[in-house]
Amino acid sequence: MGKFVRADGSVPYGHFQQEIGEINFEEFALRDPFRRKLPASEKERRFVHFHFMGFTSDRFIAGCSLSYTSVQKTVFFYLFDRETGKMIKNGCRIGQNDLCEISLNPDNGTSQISGNGMDVAFKIIPEINTRSLEVIIENGPTLSFDIQNKSAQPNTLRVCTPTGPNGWTYCQKIAGAEPTGTLQMDGVSYNLSSLNASAHYDFTAGFLRQDTFWNWACITGFDEGGNHIGLNLSNGVNETGHSENVLWINGEMIPLGQAEFSYNLDNLKENWKISTNDNRVNLNFACEGLYTAYATEGSAPCDFSQLFGIFSGEISLPNNKITLTAIPGFCERQYALWWS
Repeated sequence: MGKFVRADGSVPYGHFQQEIGEINFEEFALRDPFRRKLPASEKERRFVHFHFMGFTSDRFIAGCSLSYTSVQKTVFFYLFDRETGKMIKNGCRIGQNDLCEISLNPDNGTSQISGNGMDVAFKIIPEINTRSLEVIIENGPTLSFDIQNKSAQPNTLRVCTPTGPNGWTYCQKIAGAEPTGTLQMDGVSYNLSSLNASAHYDFTAGFLRQDTFWNWACITGFDEGGNHIGLNLSNGVNETGHSENVLWINGEMIPLGQAEFSYNLDNLKENWKISTNDNRVNLNFACEGLYTAYATEGSAPCDFSQLFGIFSGEISLPNNKITLTAIPGFCERQYALWWS
């Protein structure tokens, strides 16, 4: 398997149907805004990577993410019980004595982080086209699930776009995937297959803008007709020349237009409106809960809110109109200053 950065220090842009190999960011010819080449130390300082996996179901919604920058390495996990309203969450910044091993190949390898009473592992096994998430919380729940891509057609979103004067962002995603595995909480074991679960993952890496902002919406669930629906909409990052906005219907990936988000900045838990400029998407999002991180000072200021809840509305295609009623998913508003 090859490497993403070419021998001349450049990267390819656009959508990719095949695996792109290792993100060898150290070999990228990074420059400052005035086209001056930057040393290796600046490449390490400015590189950003995050990896997210989550699922929705009739009973539970869960999300887990790791982020890797020169300033800090973090991990968070939450589990929300939709029947009782109970939410379990844990997150931490990884210290020097904690375990932190990161794989920068989006289709192979293992990333492991341990700290603050939690152990998290993202594993990708290319031989069986499977990625898995394992989470163990001290005196709390454990979660282990796999996503195996069985589709005969290319249905993984792989896209790289120019970012800022000289950077780039690569993202790889799937939504509307069928997970298998178990969740153990409060002495009870739950089989994800019996919960009508649906999963999503996101692998993003590159030289993002120093201060990055985005909105994001993701649907992963089933419509009233039993179709497995995945939706990924975002604005603020991958919009230069190419887009990450796509819809999956039973594994078939369909491109969508640019996304617009409307919400109340003073109360993000109020309903959101999401649409696209090709008039295909017209959705409302109602929040059931959220995970937040907020820091205005320190080495890595951020304003992060990942909401989870239900979407309703319509997605119009040339030969089909999909009506969504209370289908679960995520919305997100993020601002981060990655380095200074």
